[in-house]
Amino acid sequence: MTGAPLGTAAEVVTPTVRRTLRRALFWIVLVALLLAFAAVYGLTTRSTAEADRFAADEAAPAGSRALVEVLRDSGIDVVTADTLDAALAAVDDPATTTLVAADPRAVLSADQWSALDGAAASLVLVEPPALAVGALAPSIAPGVPSLGGVRDEAGCSLPAAQRAGSITTDGVGLDAAGAAATGDAVEVCFPGEEGEGGAALVSLDQPAGGDLHLLGAGGVVQNGLIGREGNAALALGLAGEHPRLIWYVASTADVTHGATGLSELYPGWVNPIAWLALTVGLAAAVWRGRRLGPVVIENLPVVVRTTETMEGRARLYAREGSRLRALDALRVGTLRRLAEGLALGSAAGLDDIVTAVSGIAGRDRAGLRALLVDREPRDDGELVALSDELLELERLVQRRVALADEGVDGRPDDRSEPTTR
Repeated sequence: MTGAPLGTAAEVVTPTVRRTLRRALFWIVLVALLLAFAAVYGLTTRSTAEADRFAADEAAPAGSRALVEVLRDSGIDVVTADTLDAALAAVDDPATTTLVAADPRAVLSADQWSALDGAAASLVLVEPPALAVGALAPSIAPGVPSLGGVRDEAGCSLPAAQRAGSITTDGVGLDAAGAAATGDAVEVCFPGEEGEGGAALVSLDQPAGGDLHLLGAGGVVQNGLIGREGNAALALGLAGEHPRLIWYVASTADVTHGATGLSELYPGWVNPIAWLALTVGLAAAVWRGRRLGPVVIENLPVVVRTTETMEGRARLYAREGSRLRALDALRVGTLRRLAEGLALGSAAGLDDIVTAVSGIAGRDRAGLRALLVDREPRDDGELVALSDELLELERLVQRRVALADEGVDGRPDDRSEPTTR
């Protein structure tokens, strides 16, 4: 403000931490929301990748692309399918076909699993769910999940299991104890010890003819585990048993086949309640909309009292803690009135006003400059004190000017008029 005319605007900066944080609050919230969105997106992406387990074109550790490509390179005619109808239509000659089926999303019904009975000479079910086991092998019961174990004894005469020797048991176990009671011819491979979750592979006859292999250790055919132990040998032996392979992974497109409609998944009272809520909402919108009435037209310009604007700005300064900005507004008004009272004109600078006030009021120039420019209030009490000092300075100058106009010596007289600060 030094040397600047009174009519020019001066930049006033009030560095307060609270105000800075308030201004940055929007960006802080925005960054937090973006981070939350990124976290949710990452979790969603992981769940989607998990849903593509055993997919023939999936190169992630959960997929089975490695096994499918090796079988293709070995001369096996591999056909991939993502619906039950496509898988059944791809079977030209059941006697020369192996059908590998997996349902990681558990979308197939018991009737759909039954449709696979006898569809191929060798039917391999990877991590079969309870519906699949109940439909095609009622004497077998699903066991508990098995993670990270290794079985080093085949325990059966199945050639693919004998060549594997040992496998990892990531997947689910199978309980074949009920098969012995029914007299079914069952090959239990990699049974493990008691309490290890059941067998990793169970082979038996399909009800309609052909071999049925229940591969509970689904990790055997996955990219991430196929290179461990004898997983590759077991997977190639089961899937490459015949010259044609149908690789079928059930998808949500199979839900339309024999699945219940969406309206059958929730109670019958949901529809009436939903329609009632919609009707009430529309009625409330019409009711509240009518209460608004027509638009009110207000004549312009509107006269606003000076005290209202003054109090409004004061409340804003108080709420933001802008003590320096409030004091500067008072200082600008004081300087303008002093310049007018001393007949200095609107182009007078700060130094001119300080010199004139110092001469007529008998005040020290350094003290006047500190009062009019330099001092910063540290709290509300000091702001009020500085405001009072500015007001007292104006009154003192007015009295000196009035005495000078009356022909009385305007110099300060400590005996007649003490100075109050």
